[in-house]
Order: sequence, then C-alpha cells, then structure tokens
Amino acid sequence: MFSRIVIRLLGDIWSVREKAKKNSFYKFFYNYYQFTHGSAISINAIFENKAFFPRGMKQIVIGDRVRIGKNCVIYQQVTIDGELLPNNSLIDAPWIGNNCYIHPGAKIIGNVKIGDNVIVSSNAVVREDIPSDSVV
Repeated sequence: MFSRIVIRLLGDIWSVREKAKKNSFYKFFYNYYQFTHGSAISINAIFENKAFFPRGMKQIVIGDRVRIGKNCVIYQQVTIDGELLPNNSLIDAPWIGNNCYIHPGAKIIGNVKIGDNVIVSSNAVVREDIPSDSVV
C-alpha cells in the first residue's frame, strides 16, 4: 500500500520508471514498488508505449533487452526473459509485437519473436517464433 501511495505522489509507475534510468532516488522507489508486487521489470526492457497490466504489476518478470510492442496486455505471473549462459551473459531476449495479449502464467523464454496480434494463452511456454495473428 505504501509503495502505491509513493508512486502516485511521484507521478505514475511509467514516469517513475523513466526517471529511474537517470536518478537513483526514483530507481529506489521503482525497485521498491516492484519488490512489494513480486515483480522484476528491467529498466533496460524496451516498451513501445505503456503496456496494460489488468491485474497490476503482480509477479511479472521482464528481463533486460526485451522489446514489447504497442498496446500489449500482460497479465499476472508472466515471465518474458532471455536465456542466460552460466557466466551470466545474455544470449538474446524476446521481441513481442504490437497488440499482443499475454495471459496469466505464460512464459516466453529465449531468442523468440512474437508477431503482431498474437494471443499467448494461460500457462503457455513459448520457445519458438510465433507468426502474427496466431493463438498459442
């Protein structure tokens, strides 16, 4: 509750996220907000515009260099992340197209490209490219 109040006082989570890239004060509150919601959304993830989180940023993991297209809807307990080698170097990160719905519990892992207008169903595990206008 405290984290939501602080974020509202500072703007919204998206403006705090942008300011956190340059300012450690905002970075602290951005990380604290995510900690209280069980999320880990990297500051280095690229969002074309504000994604919509219908249940809030609850238990969502979005890794470094992940690209999320415009007008995407991401539900709770979703993981979108690249694969790490044992030396902690990132192989590559997923690219999500525009107008995608990623339902609760979905996992998108590795060097995966998701086309536009794709629906990723609940608890789906995606490890291959998905063409546009598909349902997984």
